[in-house]
Amino acid sequence: MGRLGIIAASGTLPLELANRAKLQGENPFIICLEGQADQDYSPFENLSFAPGKLKAVTAALHDKSCDRLLLAGKFIRPSLSALKLDSAGAALLGRLALKGDDKALRLVSEHFAEAQIKILPNTDFLPNRTLPENYHFGRPLTSAEVSALNLGGSVLSQLGGLDVGQSVIIQQDRVLGIEAAEGTQALIARTAPLIDASADAAVFVKMAKTQQDKILDMPVIGIATLKSLAEAGIGVAGVAAGQTMLADPLEAIEAELSLHGLVLTTSFDSKDAPSGNAEQTS
Repeated sequence: MGRLGIIAASGTLPLELANRAKLQGENPFIICLEGQADQDYSPFENLSFAPGKLKAVTAALHDKSCDRLLLAGKFIRPSLSALKLDSAGAALLGRLALKGDDKALRLVSEHFAEAQIKILPNTDFLPNRTLPENYHFGRPLTSAEVSALNLGGSVLSQLGGLDVGQSVIIQQDRVLGIEAAEGTQALIARTAPLIDASADAAVFVKMAKTQQDKILDMPVIGIATLKSLAEAGIGVAGVAAGQTMLADPLEAIEAELSLHGLVLTTSFDSKDAPSGNAEQTS
């Protein structure tokens, strides 16, 4: 078996994965994406590349004998004008530039598969970073909040097949915002002015899209999102059990929930939530 590679975007998750992989006997090689990776990877062998340097990244992985790869961290798509493409990046760009996230990631996965590099799920190295069925932290929910969570699950189930968003914000029976290309943080920011502070708490729901491949792109929730929810006045977060990865250890997540008086739960009607890519074999 060859070496493990990690392509690191922003946040602490790539570094956590590298440290955990090292404890499991791996010698991870880190590809730091310029303008995105924001942690200190000096304890590991690492190189930095612009996101468009696909040929160079693949060559570096081959040079370091990497046959397995993790994609980790929050990746923000650069504008087309900002990309610095090499020949492989340019060849792939025409196929994925205007694709939705799921289709774009599948094309990237196909590129690495053709190069004999297999993308692994991050949960292979952090297996305890998803929440189980019937997890609930915080105060009991009101009936209106339970109804709003169920509505959020239904909305995401119906939109998921269109490769639209992983998150929605609901208050009572009103959809305040649906995540699109702007991402979760921007969704929360633009929805905040719509929240009625005199009504039942607004709820945030996050789960995988219908055709989403969780190996490539499992939804993630962490302390940064919880802080944004608290600042926006959103008191309840629901995630589908087993399908949303915690960006931070559970103990840190629960400390943040306690600090802001937030509720985090998997106890809502997400029966129509997807179970991942039915074709995946690993």
